[in-house]
Amino acid sequence: MKTLFLLMKSMRIYQWVKNTFILAPMIFAMQFFHIDYIVHALVAFFLFSIVASCIYVFNDCFDKEKDRLHPDKKDRPIASGDLPVRKAVLLSSILLIVSLFAIFEFNIYFFFISVAYIIMNILYSSYLKRIVILDVIIIAIGFVMRVKIGGVVNHIELSPWILVITFLLAIFLGLIKRRQELIKISASENGEVETRIALKQYNLSFLDQLISITTATTLISYVSYVLNPDIQLKFKTKQLYLTVPFVVFGIFRYLYLTYVKGKGENAAEIIFSDIPFTFNAFVWVLFFILILLYQ
Repeated sequence: MKTLFLLMKSMRIYQWVKNTFILAPMIFAMQFFHIDYIVHALVAFFLFSIVASCIYVFNDCFDKEKDRLHPDKKDRPIASGDLPVRKAVLLSSILLIVSLFAIFEFNIYFFFISVAYIIMNILYSSYLKRIVILDVIIIAIGFVMRVKIGGVVNHIELSPWILVITFLLAIFLGLIKRRQELIKISASENGEVETRIALKQYNLSFLDQLISITTATTLISYVSYVLNPDIQLKFKTKQLYLTVPFVVFGIFRYLYLTYVKGKGENAAEIIFSDIPFTFNAFVWVLFFILILLYQ
């Protein structure tokens, strides 16, 4: 029982919130009233969450020596030695194989994306995470894959704008995560210890510039999306621009929590703990839906 508890802790179930991107195509295609679409999206969410969690376990096994030098990661079950690597690999491998088999039976395109995601993460863990900037881009591609999964399981054609916005937003979150990690490690007793190779190639000034650029391009992309004639024709409304203030507030609030409150290393923490941010996200989705329903 203790082993299963430690395994679940290593699987970081709280990070499943990232996989809600799978639900986005169903919501913005206005198919959330159809039970089949809801079931397909939720099944995809659950199966991919298992896959992503298994990847977390494998990464922890791969990085256990470096994680022991990190002020927070040293307490993870694998890094601390509470969960033996052999047991972690065995149990997560079984879970991964079962999940992939279920995904294959569920939707073949979902299966291909999941396999590509696993391969990408293997390459990321073994080498690509050492390459500055590319380490963040790889993470962003993972979010785009989540949106693609939501599209293929319900046969929804995705606008390129949605994929671009998802990519830029994920870059934004990834850069902030790197910034906060760099600050935390620099302030710790092991500040000079190499806990993440790519972090050595960043500095705060460079990251702040990249965050500023990504903030601007993300907002511009969203505004371009809601004002695009093809999108307005698709949704049969020109009122989507009314949702822009919610997006502006959400991004600015995230920046505030990062630069003023010192958060941002863990996106899930902000989503679950900051009421204004969470409430704004909920109202944005609701307002978007209401516009589409009553255009």
